[in-house]
Amino acid sequence: MRYRVLKPVVAGLLTALLVSACASKIPQNIRTAPANNPSLAEVREHADDYSGRRVRWGGMIIETGNREDATRLTVLARRLGKTGVPEFSDDSAGRFIAIVPGFLDPKVYAPDRRITVSGRLLRSEAGKVGDYPYTYPVVRAEAWHLWPRRADRPYGYEDPWWHDPWYYRPWYYDPWYPYGYPHSFHHRH
Repeated sequence: MRYRVLKPVVAGLLTALLVSACASKIPQNIRTAPANNPSLAEVREHADDYSGRRVRWGGMIIETGNREDATRLTVLARRLGKTGVPEFSDDSAGRFIAIVPGFLDPKVYAPDRRITVSGRLLRSEAGKVGDYPYTYPVVRAEAWHLWPRRADRPYGYEDPWWHDPWYYRPWYYDPWYPYGYPHSFHHRH
């Protein structure tokens, strides 16, 4: 009798422990946007009005440059999902620069990796994209999260040689194989 009561309690505690362990890997200020989080487009238009403001932005890394005491990430902004993960999209609000304290390995923080940063706006910086003059908002990152590569692949496959052994089987996609569709599907008047 005692085990019947104890079993659901232990299962509930283990589930809660597992959920809290998974959630704790992503910092809270990455998972939730600050109140009145300005968009990148708003900041590019009126940079002086937003100086010192807290933001949460993310996207695809374009370039990683290490300095003496910080790492400078140039990021192509993407819309963020509910948990702060940059979405796959061809739409972008533009580019921004994130200044991250310390050293980040450019082989790990490589181009086309997804990142989300949270921090304060420092200033705007004039630069170029090719020959086009461009104004980059600069964020001093207080928290950042590099999203796993597995999530960067649309289908989630880790092994490029992986294939589905059932893919070419005719019954895999045709529930009526080998008998064909019922006549009611073919002959509708």
